[in-house]
Amino acid sequence: MTRIGKMSNWDAPEENSLEALRHGMEFSDGVEFDLRMDGDGRFVIYHDEFVPGKGPIKGRCIENLTSGDLRSFGIATFDDLLSNKIFTDSWRSGGKTVDIEIKIPHPITKIDTDSHIETMLGRLQTEIEDLDLPKRSVIVSSFSPRIGPSSRNAGVSLPVTRLTPHIRAWGRYWRVKRAVAMPNFARTSVQGIADGHRREGMESIGMALEYLVGWTKWINPRFPVGLHGKGLERLHAARKGMGAIVWPAPLRHEDALINAGVSLVSDDMDPTVIEKPDGSIRWPRPASQPLDKEWRSKIEGASPKEWVDLIEEASASLPMWDEIEKSRRDGIIEEQSKRMLWPGSTERWLRLSEEGLPWGSPRILGHRGAGKTHS
Repeated sequence: MTRIGKMSNWDAPEENSLEALRHGMEFSDGVEFDLRMDGDGRFVIYHDEFVPGKGPIKGRCIENLTSGDLRSFGIATFDDLLSNKIFTDSWRSGGKTVDIEIKIPHPITKIDTDSHIETMLGRLQTEIEDLDLPKRSVIVSSFSPRIGPSSRNAGVSLPVTRLTPHIRAWGRYWRVKRAVAMPNFARTSVQGIADGHRREGMESIGMALEYLVGWTKWINPRFPVGLHGKGLERLHAARKGMGAIVWPAPLRHEDALINAGVSLVSDDMDPTVIEKPDGSIRWPRPASQPLDKEWRSKIEGASPKEWVDLIEEASASLPMWDEIEKSRRDGIIEEQSKRMLWPGSTERWLRLSEEGLPWGSPRILGHRGAGKTHS
């Protein structure tokens, strides 16, 4: 793969760290990260149900530990992130998206799921209110089937989505969790997921890549959707303009996902890699800093030897989404709405986009900031 020489030794920062989240926010269209509430009722940014160590799991569960305990493990707090001006200024600017995944306590904690989610949603909305974020710049996701009802019970306005298939909040090993999720995967289809989410008032769906590519898409109960041909037509028909967020998102599928209007949670956040597996050049900000016709033509017509300079020049000169002239922004939304069969008039989608990028517009989000560093 072609790499930018000046940064050929880039080391990925630890997942869910402040460094990782800053990097993902600037390098791509935004980030996805994991949020838990500790024993003091404070938000911490951490994926696993419990911290590493020996002894019973219950005593190591995040929800049973104090903020002081967790700081000794180097775990960042949500307060730390909100205090980082580089991150919050980028978030406010428009075109950037933050996907906050609420993590459910391990069952051994005996914490009631509904009340826990409701408390987290209420506090989260309060903590980000002062940021005055553009619409559709934050979404709260969870594998818990209770995210929808809990959101309504909490009375929050934060957009939420349920991740599918349902991966339970227990099991020490990821492979075990995936195996337990297989029956749910086999029973669900993208059409059914989209219909169910719409009934719950959700504007986006979050799903595993296996619903869209490979042999696995054929085991679902409805006609398969996909990223090309009839499968893509069925995907557009099922979504009806809804957002779709997919994980994992290997670099080899990135173009097809973006062209299908699918947002992706990517582990490929290395800024030195500018070449995709098919030999084409990579642009990591299709939503927050989209290429215009002139730059797309320059890049597509350039030789690999010119890529490094072109990427650096484009990054420095192209406007961010909120800086783009209205006529060009409208042109982007109009093209997407027609190509992806968004229902209703183009004028409706243009009005909607004035408040923030529609969920149906594809984004690249850094998984746990700059990509996961452990499984």
